Amino acid sequence: MRKIVLFRISSKGYPKVKVEGINKFDSLNNLTKIFKDWEFICVADNCDEALLSRLRSDYRFDQLIETQLGNPGSFWKLYELALEFAKDEDIFYFAEDDYLHLPEASMAIEEGLQYFDYVTLYDHSDKYKVAGMPMNPYAKANRYSESTEIVKGATQIWRTSNSTTMTFAVTGKTLKADADIWSITKTAKKDFDFDNFCVITKQPLLPKSRFIRQIPRRLQFWSKPKRYLGVCIPGLSLHLEQGYLNPTDPMRFLSEFSKQ
Repeated sequence: MRKIVLFRISSKGYPKVKVEGINKFDSLNNLTKIFKDWEFICVADNCDEALLSRLRSDYRFDQLIETQLGNPGSFWKLYELALEFAKDEDIFYFAEDDYLHLPEASMAIEEGLQYFDYVTLYDHSDKYKVAGMPMNPYAKANRYSESTEIVKGATQIWRTSNSTTMTFAVTGKTLKADADIWSITKTAKKDFDFDNFCVITKQPLLPKSRFIRQIPRRLQFWSKPKRYLGVCIPGLSLHLEQGYLNPTDPMRFLSEFSKQ
Protein backbone atom coordinates (compact mmCIF):
# COMPACT_ATOMS: atom_id res chain seq x y z
CA MET A 1 0.00 0.00 0.00
CA ARG A 2 1.26 3.42 -0.97
CA LYS A 3 0.31 6.59 0.91
CA ILE A 4 0.58 9.74 -1.17
CA VAL A 5 -0.08 13.42 -0.49
CA LEU A 6 -1.30 15.22 -3.62
CA PHE A 7 -0.44 18.82 -2.81
CA ARG A 8 -1.45 21.97 -4.68
CA ILE A 9 0.12 25.37 -4.23
CA SER A 10 -0.31 28.64 -6.13
CA SER A 11 0.76 32.27 -6.06
CA LYS A 12 -2.82 33.12 -6.97
CA GLY A 13 -6.06 32.17 -5.34
CA TYR A 14 -9.51 33.31 -4.39
CA PRO A 15 -9.53 36.40 -2.15
CA LYS A 16 -9.97 35.21 1.44
CA VAL A 17 -8.93 36.72 4.77
CA LYS A 18 -6.41 34.25 6.18
CA VAL A 19 -4.95 33.85 9.67
CA GLU A 20 -2.23 36.44 10.13
CA GLY A 21 1.36 35.30 10.50
CA ILE A 22 0.98 31.95 8.71
CA ASN A 23 1.92 31.60 5.04
CA LYS A 24 1.89 28.85 2.40
CA PHE A 25 5.32 27.58 3.40
CA ASP A 26 4.25 27.31 7.04
CA SER A 27 1.35 25.18 5.86
CA LEU A 28 3.62 23.03 3.68
CA ASN A 29 6.23 22.64 6.43
CA ASN A 30 3.51 21.44 8.79
CA LEU A 31 2.19 19.03 6.16
CA THR A 32 5.59 17.48 5.42
CA LYS A 33 6.23 17.11 9.15
CA ILE A 34 2.93 15.39 9.93
CA PHE A 35 2.96 13.21 6.79
CA LYS A 36 6.70 12.52 6.87
CA ASP A 37 6.36 8.86 5.83
CA TRP A 38 4.14 9.62 2.81
CA GLU A 39 5.13 10.24 -0.79
CA PHE A 40 4.56 13.80 -2.01
CA ILE A 41 3.43 14.90 -5.45
CA CYS A 42 3.19 18.67 -5.85
CA VAL A 43 1.43 20.65 -8.54
CA ALA A 44 2.63 24.26 -8.54
CA ASP A 45 -0.07 26.13 -10.41
CA ASN A 46 0.37 29.73 -11.58
CA CYS A 47 3.33 30.16 -9.24
CA ASP A 48 5.72 33.09 -9.47
CA GLU A 49 9.45 32.45 -9.82
CA ALA A 50 10.20 33.18 -6.16
CA LEU A 51 7.75 30.52 -5.01
CA LEU A 52 8.96 28.01 -7.59
CA SER A 53 12.59 28.60 -6.68
CA ARG A 54 11.91 27.85 -3.04
CA LEU A 55 9.89 24.74 -3.85
CA ARG A 56 12.78 23.41 -5.94
CA SER A 57 15.49 24.21 -3.41
CA ASP A 58 13.88 23.60 -0.01
CA TYR A 59 11.69 20.53 -0.58
CA ARG A 60 12.19 17.02 -1.93
CA PHE A 61 9.00 16.10 -3.72
CA ASP A 62 8.66 12.76 -5.45
CA GLN A 63 7.24 14.79 -8.32
CA LEU A 64 6.98 18.55 -8.86
CA ILE A 65 4.82 19.62 -11.79
CA GLU A 66 4.38 23.22 -12.92
CA THR A 67 1.01 24.15 -14.44
CA GLN A 68 -1.14 27.14 -15.35
CA LEU A 69 -4.52 25.49 -15.12
CA GLY A 70 -6.32 27.36 -12.35
CA ASN A 71 -7.78 25.87 -9.19
CA PRO A 72 -10.15 23.18 -10.60
CA GLY A 73 -7.81 22.27 -13.44
CA SER A 74 -4.80 21.80 -11.18
CA PHE A 75 -6.89 19.51 -8.96
CA TRP A 76 -7.73 17.36 -11.99
CA LYS A 77 -4.06 17.27 -12.97
CA LEU A 78 -3.28 15.62 -9.63
CA TYR A 79 -6.25 13.31 -10.04
CA GLU A 80 -5.03 12.21 -13.48
CA LEU A 81 -1.53 11.57 -12.15
CA ALA A 82 -2.95 9.39 -9.37
CA LEU A 83 -5.10 7.44 -11.82
CA GLU A 84 -1.99 6.39 -13.76
CA PHE A 85 -0.73 4.16 -10.96
CA ALA A 86 -3.45 3.88 -8.28
CA LYS A 87 -4.06 0.46 -6.76
CA ASP A 88 -7.24 -0.22 -4.80
CA GLU A 89 -5.56 -0.21 -1.38
CA ASP A 90 -3.50 2.97 -1.92
CA ILE A 91 -4.38 6.09 0.06
CA PHE A 92 -4.40 9.54 -1.51
CA TYR A 93 -4.69 12.79 0.40
CA PHE A 94 -5.54 15.83 -1.72
CA ALA A 95 -4.16 18.83 0.19
CA GLU A 96 -4.39 22.56 -0.46
CA ASP A 97 -1.84 25.15 0.62
CA ASP A 98 -3.81 26.83 3.43
CA TYR A 99 -4.26 24.19 6.13
CA LEU A 100 -2.59 23.17 9.37
CA HIS A 101 -2.67 19.60 10.69
CA LEU A 102 -2.31 18.08 14.15
CA PRO A 103 0.08 15.14 14.81
CA GLU A 104 -2.68 12.50 14.75
CA ALA A 105 -3.82 13.47 11.23
CA SER A 106 -2.00 10.79 9.25
CA MET A 107 -3.17 7.85 11.36
CA ALA A 108 -6.69 9.27 11.52
CA ILE A 109 -6.98 9.19 7.73
CA GLU A 110 -6.10 5.50 7.70
CA GLU A 111 -8.66 4.83 10.43
CA GLY A 112 -11.40 6.86 8.77
CA LEU A 113 -11.05 5.12 5.43
CA GLN A 114 -11.91 1.84 7.16
CA TYR A 115 -15.44 3.23 7.58
CA PHE A 116 -15.98 5.83 4.87
CA ASP A 117 -15.41 6.27 1.13
CA TYR A 118 -14.08 9.80 1.65
CA VAL A 119 -12.44 11.30 4.73
CA THR A 120 -11.84 14.88 5.74
CA LEU A 121 -9.98 16.03 8.84
CA TYR A 122 -11.56 19.48 8.68
CA ASP A 123 -14.70 19.81 10.82
CA HIS A 124 -16.14 22.78 8.95
CA SER A 125 -17.84 25.34 11.20
CA ASP A 126 -20.62 25.99 8.70
CA LYS A 127 -22.08 22.54 9.45
CA TYR A 128 -23.21 23.82 12.85
CA LYS A 129 -25.54 26.58 13.97
CA VAL A 130 -22.98 28.94 15.47
CA ALA A 131 -23.91 32.60 15.95
CA GLY A 132 -22.19 34.93 13.52
CA MET A 133 -20.87 32.16 11.26
CA PRO A 134 -21.88 31.34 7.65
CA MET A 135 -24.12 28.28 7.56
CA ASN A 136 -24.34 25.24 5.29
CA PRO A 137 -27.84 24.85 3.75
CA TYR A 138 -28.27 21.44 5.36
CA ALA A 139 -27.46 22.85 8.80
CA LYS A 140 -30.12 25.53 8.45
CA ALA A 141 -32.81 22.86 8.25
CA ASN A 142 -32.05 21.51 11.75
CA ARG A 143 -31.79 22.84 15.27
CA TYR A 144 -28.09 22.32 15.93
CA SER A 145 -26.23 20.99 12.89
CA GLU A 146 -26.50 19.06 9.66
CA SER A 147 -28.03 15.61 10.02
CA THR A 148 -25.30 13.09 10.77
CA GLU A 149 -24.47 9.53 11.85
CA ILE A 150 -21.75 8.73 14.40
CA VAL A 151 -19.06 6.06 14.30
CA LYS A 152 -16.78 5.37 17.27
CA GLY A 153 -13.38 4.36 15.90
CA ALA A 154 -10.38 3.00 17.75
CA THR A 155 -8.83 6.44 18.27
CA GLN A 156 -11.31 8.98 16.88
CA ILE A 157 -15.00 9.78 16.96
CA TRP A 158 -16.33 10.16 13.42
CA ARG A 159 -19.49 11.56 11.92
CA THR A 160 -20.89 11.70 8.41
CA SER A 161 -21.08 15.00 6.54
CA ASN A 162 -22.72 16.25 3.35
CA SER A 163 -19.63 17.92 1.86
CA THR A 164 -16.15 19.26 2.45
CA THR A 165 -13.47 21.37 0.78
CA MET A 166 -11.02 20.11 -1.84
CA THR A 167 -8.73 18.81 0.91
CA PHE A 168 -9.78 15.20 1.52
CA ALA A 169 -8.59 11.59 1.51
CA VAL A 170 -9.73 8.66 -0.62
CA THR A 171 -8.57 5.15 -1.47
CA GLY A 172 -7.35 4.18 -4.91
CA LYS A 173 -10.45 2.02 -5.37
CA THR A 174 -12.83 4.94 -4.90
CA LEU A 175 -10.55 7.33 -6.77
CA LYS A 176 -10.81 5.13 -9.88
CA ALA A 177 -14.52 4.42 -9.50
CA ASP A 178 -15.47 8.10 -9.12
CA ALA A 179 -13.14 9.57 -11.74
CA ASP A 180 -16.09 10.26 -14.05
CA ILE A 181 -17.73 12.47 -11.42
CA TRP A 182 -14.55 14.40 -10.61
CA SER A 183 -13.62 14.86 -14.26
CA ILE A 184 -15.82 17.97 -14.27
CA THR A 185 -12.77 19.73 -12.88
CA LYS A 186 -11.09 19.52 -16.28
CA THR A 187 -13.25 22.39 -17.53
CA ALA A 188 -14.82 23.92 -14.41
CA LYS A 189 -14.36 27.68 -14.06
CA LYS A 190 -14.74 27.81 -10.28
CA ASP A 191 -14.82 25.62 -7.19
CA PHE A 192 -17.74 23.23 -7.06
CA ASP A 193 -16.78 21.13 -4.02
CA PHE A 194 -20.13 21.52 -2.25
CA ASP A 195 -22.20 20.67 -5.32
CA ASN A 196 -20.04 17.71 -6.32
CA PHE A 197 -20.15 16.18 -2.84
CA CYS A 198 -23.94 16.64 -2.80
CA VAL A 199 -24.02 14.48 -5.95
CA ILE A 200 -21.55 11.93 -4.59
CA THR A 201 -23.19 11.55 -1.17
CA LYS A 202 -26.71 11.77 -2.67
CA GLN A 203 -27.99 14.55 -0.44
CA PRO A 204 -31.70 15.41 -0.56
CA LEU A 205 -32.69 18.26 -2.85
CA LEU A 206 -33.58 21.55 -1.20
CA PRO A 207 -35.94 24.14 -2.75
CA LYS A 208 -33.19 26.51 -3.85
CA SER A 209 -31.89 27.44 -7.31
CA ARG A 210 -28.45 26.02 -6.52
CA PHE A 211 -29.92 22.58 -5.96
CA ILE A 212 -32.10 22.78 -9.06
CA ARG A 213 -28.91 23.32 -11.09
CA GLN A 214 -27.51 20.08 -9.60
CA ILE A 215 -30.31 17.96 -11.07
CA PRO A 216 -28.66 17.12 -14.44
CA ARG A 217 -25.52 15.81 -12.69
CA ARG A 218 -27.56 13.93 -10.11
CA LEU A 219 -29.45 12.21 -12.92
CA GLN A 220 -26.24 11.57 -14.88
CA PHE A 221 -24.74 9.65 -11.94
CA TRP A 222 -27.95 8.28 -10.45
CA SER A 223 -26.86 4.66 -10.86
CA LYS A 224 -23.57 5.13 -9.00
CA PRO A 225 -23.51 4.04 -5.35
CA LYS A 226 -24.03 6.53 -2.56
CA ARG A 227 -20.70 7.45 -0.99
CA TYR A 228 -20.13 8.32 2.67
CA LEU A 229 -17.94 11.23 3.73
CA GLY A 230 -16.57 11.02 7.26
CA VAL A 231 -15.04 13.74 9.44
CA CYS A 232 -13.40 13.25 12.84
CA ILE A 233 -14.68 15.30 15.76
CA PRO A 234 -12.97 17.38 16.85
CA GLY A 235 -11.21 18.04 13.54
CA LEU A 236 -7.51 17.42 13.07
CA SER A 237 -6.96 20.00 10.32
CA LEU A 238 -7.65 23.71 10.20
CA HIS A 239 -8.52 25.77 7.14
CA LEU A 240 -6.71 29.07 7.60
CA GLU A 241 -9.67 31.27 6.69
CA GLN A 242 -10.59 33.78 9.36
CA GLY A 243 -14.32 33.70 8.69
CA TYR A 244 -14.68 30.06 9.80
CA LEU A 245 -12.43 29.97 12.86
CA ASN A 246 -13.93 28.58 16.05
CA PRO A 247 -12.91 30.24 19.35
CA THR A 248 -10.94 27.11 20.35
CA ASP A 249 -9.06 26.79 17.04
CA PRO A 250 -6.12 29.09 17.87
CA MET A 251 -5.40 27.21 21.10
CA ARG A 252 -5.54 23.77 19.44
CA PHE A 253 -3.75 24.45 16.18
CA LEU A 254 -1.60 27.53 16.55
CA SER A 255 0.10 26.11 19.62
CA GLU A 256 1.14 23.13 17.47
CA PHE A 257 2.30 25.52 14.76
CA SER A 258 4.50 27.37 17.26
CA LYS A 259 6.43 24.10 17.90
CA GLN A 260 7.59 23.88 14.26
